[in-house]
Amino acid sequence: MKKNHPIFLMLVAMWLLTACHHDKDDDKLEKLSVLVYMAGDNNLGSYVIRDIREMMEGSKLLGNGNHLLAFVDQTGKLPYLLEIANGDTTRVYTFGQEMKSSDPATLHTTINYLRNHYRAENYGLVLWGHADGWLIWEQTAAKRAPRRAYGQDVTGGEQWMNIDDMADVIEGTCTDAPLRFIFADCCCFQSIESAYELRRCADYIIASAAEIPGNGAPYEDVIPALFNPDPDFYKQAVDAYYNQVIDTYHEPMSVIKTSEMENLAQATRTVLAESLQPIRSDGTGFPDVKGIIYYYNQTLFDMNDFILRVADENDYAEWNRVFRQAVVYSTYADAWMANHVQYYGSYGSHRFIDFNLTEERYGGVSMFVPQKPETVRDVYKTTINRQNEYIYKMQWFDAVGMEALGWGFGCNYRE
Repeated sequence: MKKNHPIFLMLVAMWLLTACHHDKDDDKLEKLSVLVYMAGDNNLGSYVIRDIREMMEGSKLLGNGNHLLAFVDQTGKLPYLLEIANGDTTRVYTFGQEMKSSDPATLHTTINYLRNHYRAENYGLVLWGHADGWLIWEQTAAKRAPRRAYGQDVTGGEQWMNIDDMADVIEGTCTDAPLRFIFADCCCFQSIESAYELRRCADYIIASAAEIPGNGAPYEDVIPALFNPDPDFYKQAVDAYYNQVIDTYHEPMSVIKTSEMENLAQATRTVLAESLQPIRSDGTGFPDVKGIIYYYNQTLFDMNDFILRVADENDYAEWNRVFRQAVVYSTYADAWMANHVQYYGSYGSHRFIDFNLTEERYGGVSMFVPQKPETVRDVYKTTINRQNEYIYKMQWFDAVGMEALGWGFGCNYRE
């Protein structure tokens, strides 16, 4: 079958979306318009309709001038745009052909639709689907190494969206002002590397550093919270998620204030330089990560716990002061969904094999720390190798001086 170029599809879709819409008063700026980007062309497709029903319930509590739009992509169906209001839905557009939700052009098209048809004083974005932090994975079939971070789409071949591409799209479509928030209802999104890439895209990033269960957010409560006009609206949204008991645990969540990201990067650069010796070409000098809290695959280490481990008391106190200005809210959980984090005893016993979890150590945001592949369990070796090699692609690498520490490029710098 002949395939159209993604840019061509984007231009066609943008033309169609501009031509077919509700007529609105162009001079009227409404309060808040939110796009829920439902990347469900994968094994999460069965949750789409259930979550839309929860959003319908939550929409009953939205005030006048607020708008909720969902982009819906499911396996075997053409993607469409759905307006959700007053407990009901209206399909406002159906795409004429398959479009990958993992394609940045698709995200660009849908954000533009929101901003052109539901003009508002503020905008928000909900990312619904799969994610795995900033992690970069090889894709040998394409002979390249893309950042496999968000929005798995399996139709016509698996594809994910790079975090830097996501940032380019959001910055490009929100040139007048950043989004009020990005709420990520997907696994492991709250990594400091991803947050730094997105620092100019949204005022707040609301997410979990851990895995997210399939049923995801309780949208009947989260949607009204996201539309709350209070400055600390994010607390209500996070608490709604946290208060949902899943199996035997609550989901750990945190909120990053992006305007503080540069200060946190500088504080992290300083504390790492003062606390660590560079990795040497003979393979010595790797940081000690044994017992550090992690969120996935013996990787995605808790940022606060790592700095607490390596820094002296005074340096840590100063760094933590800056960290708490950036991570403005978090909920502590004594366990989380852990397909790849090992427990003592039965599932739900809340005793991790590899680390002890305490409120002092928990920060709710993950961070890359290099490891020797030979020191981890075999199942994690490939992931560790890729992380060690690909971290240099992230802006955080330069911002915190990782090259001087010998981190990245396989952690094999000359002395």
